[in-house]
Amino acid sequence: MRNWSFLTIIVALAGCSWLSSPTLPTVATPQRFNSDGAEYIQIESLPYLAWWQQFKDPQLDALIESSLSSNLDVKVALSNLEQAQGQLRQVQLSWIPFVNLYGGFSSNPGFGAPGTFYGIWPQYTLNIAQLIKQQELANYNLELVRAMVDGVRLTLIGQVSSGYFTLIAQQEQLRLLNQLNADLTALISLRTQEIKIGIKDTIFLAELISQQKLVHGQLAIAEHNILLSQNSLRYLLNQNPGQIKTINNFAELNFARFKPGELPANVLQNRPDLKIAEYSLKAAHTNVGVAYASLFPALQLDGFFGGASASNSFATPANYAPFQDEYVNWGINPSTFGKIEAGKGAYQAQVYKYIQTVRKILQDVDNAFSANRQYSRNYQDTQLAWQDLANKYQLQQGLYKIGTLSYPQLLESKIILDNLILSVNQARLQQAISLVNLYQDLAGGYKYHQSESTSQLTSD
Repeated sequence: MRNWSFLTIIVALAGCSWLSSPTLPTVATPQRFNSDGAEYIQIESLPYLAWWQQFKDPQLDALIESSLSSNLDVKVALSNLEQAQGQLRQVQLSWIPFVNLYGGFSSNPGFGAPGTFYGIWPQYTLNIAQLIKQQELANYNLELVRAMVDGVRLTLIGQVSSGYFTLIAQQEQLRLLNQLNADLTALISLRTQEIKIGIKDTIFLAELISQQKLVHGQLAIAEHNILLSQNSLRYLLNQNPGQIKTINNFAELNFARFKPGELPANVLQNRPDLKIAEYSLKAAHTNVGVAYASLFPALQLDGFFGGASASNSFATPANYAPFQDEYVNWGINPSTFGKIEAGKGAYQAQVYKYIQTVRKILQDVDNAFSANRQYSRNYQDTQLAWQDLANKYQLQQGLYKIGTLSYPQLLESKIILDNLILSVNQARLQQAISLVNLYQDLAGGYKYHQSESTSQLTSD
């Protein structure tokens, strides 16, 4: 027994490093992101910034406000937060002794054969080291759940913004496709008349009809995408499927007016997923400390205060019969050593997950900068190509008015212009989504409404 106790003390001392505060692994990070550039402006307190307000779209603002208050993922996360707060409170209350009330008859000689008795018995079993580590663990778990709430808010803002931009872009796509279909219908009608009088061959008509059938297919897909976008937004708002009325102002939104930038160190500090990884690591480390702390002895403090009849009698308790206990309670469960080994393995896994999360964040943000730059460039080039063609079309309208260009020829140019504006619309949507993703990867906006929610965006 003496050897076993000595071994236990040695093991407990060996666990002192696990009883101390956990430290995070050091991960080398760059000073700047490779794909960052001068056009990206660094923003202070980016998590508090309501970046979507730069678009001055009241409907987008209302959708985000509604989602943050109604979305079920947010409600679940807040409920988990309430549970974590209760668990911390449970550990904190473990420092308070519990009290039992007694009354009846006892002939137990260990208690002096009290006979009829009544009394109050406060009891206090205290493993100080274990309670300290359990409270530390509960605090880390609470911070972990808080970070999860932030992560849900961050994801939700990105989902609603992307869903809204996709919806109004598809509505604009539908309008443009209908315009293209109308122009094709008019040209087909003219070409049909020309074929009847022998001016044109049927091969030209077949090509136009084939093109119109493709447009009809794209119209059906656009209508379906609008329905999907509406249902997705309503789901995020905790609503049943249905329509969402919009003013369809997609062509008026400027997704290049303001571009956010941030240093890697600040991004890592702000990202909820890294906070989740950090507190998961700390909780795993502390959980090993809890297991080691169970090897330490517990202090048992008891005190009985009451009266007894004494001598096994059934008389009215009239004699004051107090007693007190102060002793060390030390029990060793062999399974604790297996729990320690399992906890160490879980901790090491969290170390690797933390490093992996850092690498993933740096990769995602660098990719997001590159995507936003390239999709913005693609939109600008496509927009310039359309503008050049639009200028040419204006000249052709002048030629048509003076009679040097036929109306069918003018319509052919208009159809080419219609197709190109469809590409412009898609390029604009890609640019919009890349900007939303950039804000999300930079951890923008998830603390909106918490304290520093004033917008720092530049004015028009």
